[in-house]
Amino acid sequence: MIVLDRHDQLDLELYRRIAFEHEAVAVAPALLDTVDQRRTAMLAHLAGGTRAYGINTGLGYLADRTVESTDQAAFQRSILVGRAAALGPALSEPVVRGVMLLRLTGFLSGDAGVSGELCRFIANRLNDGWLPVVPAGISGAAGETVPLAHLFQTLVGEGGVRVGADVVAASEALAERSVTPYELGAKEGLALINGAPVAPALGVSLALRAEAMVEHATLAGALTIMLTRSSARPYCARVGRLKGDPGQQRVHHRLGELLDGQARLDNAFQAPVSLRVIPQVHGAALDLLDHLYTQLARELRAVTDSPVFLPAQDGEPEGLYPTGNFHAQAITLLLDALAVGCTQVLNLAEKRLHRLLDSRFSHLPDQLARHPGPQSGLVVLHKQVLGLAAEARTLAAPAAVHAADASTGQEDFQAYTLLSALELERILAHLQLGLAYELVALLQASALGGVDLPARLERAMAQLADVVAEMREDRPLAEDVRRVFELIGSGNLVPEAPRWTSLVAAPES
Repeated sequence: MIVLDRHDQLDLELYRRIAFEHEAVAVAPALLDTVDQRRTAMLAHLAGGTRAYGINTGLGYLADRTVESTDQAAFQRSILVGRAAALGPALSEPVVRGVMLLRLTGFLSGDAGVSGELCRFIANRLNDGWLPVVPAGISGAAGETVPLAHLFQTLVGEGGVRVGADVVAASEALAERSVTPYELGAKEGLALINGAPVAPALGVSLALRAEAMVEHATLAGALTIMLTRSSARPYCARVGRLKGDPGQQRVHHRLGELLDGQARLDNAFQAPVSLRVIPQVHGAALDLLDHLYTQLARELRAVTDSPVFLPAQDGEPEGLYPTGNFHAQAITLLLDALAVGCTQVLNLAEKRLHRLLDSRFSHLPDQLARHPGPQSGLVVLHKQVLGLAAEARTLAAPAAVHAADASTGQEDFQAYTLLSALELERILAHLQLGLAYELVALLQASALGGVDLPARLERAMAQLADVVAEMREDRPLAEDVRRVFELIGSGNLVPEAPRWTSLVAAPES
């Protein structure tokens, strides 16, 4: 069990253990006492007659309307349940658990002014496997109010939660646990839909998957180098040091491990650009990932609520401070940049596959057919990857540049993090599928070429051969590609790559 005794305790490893591995979490009693003390101070401040946004006033354009004390409890429930308006596929379990965890740790700072009881309630739901159904629908709201409403309305018995393969009413799932629906106190409905926990929860899953895809793409690149008998000179570590980019040097090192000194170092015919720039393209994507991981490490410790209740300090008075910390601009920009980087990795895979099918470069039979002419070979695989790359380039348009007026002008700027995340997720699914097409072709190239491979590449080929047979005559290839797609997803082909849980299903038939 992980005991939280500070609100800023999370790092990526602790986050992974709780959100992905379901490790139990507890909150230190002293920290809960501090949370309650901060809430008592906030309630005393409000009792002095302070007008407080979303507590005794309406929201957005209605902030000038007073909410009387007799209506405030119902108002907090209304805030929470009245914004659950999205439709779409559900966010994955690690993302939903991550959002719950980050809302909990943000509350443990005391700045949101919620009760220790609400913190305990969220921690208990993390521990009993509570999995709300949160649609990944795109919202034009400022912040993350709509997905957070879908998630946290379940604490008061509204919405649905997943139990095994079924979705049941949250009220029913609470009753099965002998748990009474949570009764919201002052500001707690507002606090549950505020902040920016969705952005880092999405970011962690996407970063893990993107890193895994780059690792698999580097494996495919190493196989192409060997099977086309290309010179290994462009991949020497000395070449990487000349440039100095950390990600590029990491790819040089990885290619060195995969090739294991068996690739040609003679002055062979210069390969096409698409083969020579594997370290530069994959390395740039890894550098973007490093930026994203650094930002995520900060976000796991951040307080993103608005308003926050702050004590008097450094000449600034005690009181409720509105903030813009719910605006996850930094993560959105990095997700957009990573979408472009991963699209380039897919573009490069498409070019490699095209060159592999061309006997003028590969010195293998045209289109990797046993008998070119009577047989068409694998040219259709390349055509599929062309389509994937074309859509990825469309999806790579940045989401962060959009802005629109909402709530009668009160919410006039948005981060669109969920839009950016879903576009990147689809690009990564295309990249995974594109690599599956490429690896099917590489297995055929290995069968036709008779090249002795280094041990790591030979192991990868053996795993591919377990799920795909050599193509001795033209046949349907969709199921072969699906099996390789699933092999990539299993993580067994490149055990060094990080594991992730996807937001999307396997490719449809």
